[in-house]
Amino acid sequence: MVPVLAVLFFTDDVRVIFTVLLVYGVKAVLVSAAEPALLVAMLPQDQLARVNGLRMSLQEGMKLVAPLAGAALFAAYGAWPVVAIDALSFLLAAAATSMIRVDEPPPAPREAPSWPHLNALTWPILGATTALFAGSLHSAASFALVEKGLHDGPEFLGVLSAVQGAGSVLAGLTGKRANVTAGLVLIAVAALARTTAWLPAVLVAGFVHGIGLAWAVIAVATLVQQRTPAGAIGRVSATAMSIVFGAAPLGLAAGAALVANISFEAIYVIIAVITAAAAMWVRGSRARRFTTRQAPARAAGQME
Repeated sequence: MVPVLAVLFFTDDVRVIFTVLLVYGVKAVLVSAAEPALLVAMLPQDQLARVNGLRMSLQEGMKLVAPLAGAALFAAYGAWPVVAIDALSFLLAAAATSMIRVDEPPPAPREAPSWPHLNALTWPILGATTALFAGSLHSAASFALVEKGLHDGPEFLGVLSAVQGAGSVLAGLTGKRANVTAGLVLIAVAALARTTAWLPAVLVAGFVHGIGLAWAVIAVATLVQQRTPAGAIGRVSATAMSIVFGAAPLGLAAGAALVANISFEAIYVIIAVITAAAAMWVRGSRARRFTTRQAPARAAGQME
């Protein structure tokens, strides 16, 4: 993040800005490959969901605190202290990570394909991808909701973001309960509640949406960690999370097009339909896969 901040503050060259953002995106993919494998090497299987949830809570909690602190510091002292503190935080994180000592398994041969592992996780990956896509539609519709539904100024979007972030923090603390289907259902319910444009319902919906979105991400990350061989988890996790989070910019682009042509109520109904349908598909796919796994065991039992 620090290079991005430095560029934004100290250059107006668009090419440089996009180059730095590209590098930052590559960094995010590399971390998404390394971190799950590190957690698998450090923790027993039954602790992964709880730790993934705790990470989500800390991450979302900092999103509530850091922007306010950064804005206040920037207003009082300018850009340099913000950039310096941001750089220091990354250096401290790198130093702390370098102190972790684990016995990591050797990586799987490059010839070993990742696709079979991804194929076995199709239902949670596509479910979480739908959740991120719907979340981006949700964000795009929020502008019209605030302006035309709540009749408030754009600054009220900050309140909605804070409420959603609070929901994500709570979701992280209950990470062991994370479930892709439940997350999709909560997103659908939240979308329908926002069609009312009634402030209490909108605020509760934002909180519920934050829980649903976080649960979908926590659940798919945990399932990838639990069901992928240790030697291949880096490749599989990086691919899976790239697919999941790649839906976000697509959702924003689709949301921008929809906002220009239909009402925010219609967009939220679309979100509810998409996520409810995805929840039913995920639940059905999970049940079919469970039945398929149990069939050989039942057949073996009948043969005995």
